[in-house]
Amino acid sequence: MRCANCGNNAAKIYEREADGKVMKLCLCPACFRELYKDLGEGEFFAAFSAPEDEQRACPTCGTTFADFRASGLLGCAYCYTFFHDDLIPAVRSAQGHICHVGSAPSSGAEAKYDETLRLVSKKKELESRLELARRSGDRDAALRLRAQLREVDRSLYGGESEE
Repeated sequence: MRCANCGNNAAKIYEREADGKVMKLCLCPACFRELYKDLGEGEFFAAFSAPEDEQRACPTCGTTFADFRASGLLGCAYCYTFFHDDLIPAVRSAQGHICHVGSAPSSGAEAKYDETLRLVSKKKELESRLELARRSGDRDAALRLRAQLREVDRSLYGGESEE
């Protein structure tokens, strides 16, 4: 069995019982140490189990934290606010941190986006001018505008025309 995180190494199955249900986690030792470096194996599963006497329910949908632990799902958007303090340890255990650490866009992404917006705007303008030229019967202007539209399409779609 391969590690669910890296997909390369042989995994160890971590099984724990929480609220009468067996939870399984398949990770290689290296990924387990990397993902849960602040927690020992026992602390990881303890993060998902709240005290037995805590059966607070979300006032909006009625979901309890025990329901979340059993299914891994919250009932509504307000559950995130209502169970905030209970969710932080669980999220930290599962992800290693509680802040989003996504990748940044490439260095040229903003310039490419601005250029695409400019070309789309130019295309719309050329299309409306082409329609006016066709209605007025100005064949030369229509041919010129169609050629300009093809150039904009090549820039936008890599040579493929939308027509």
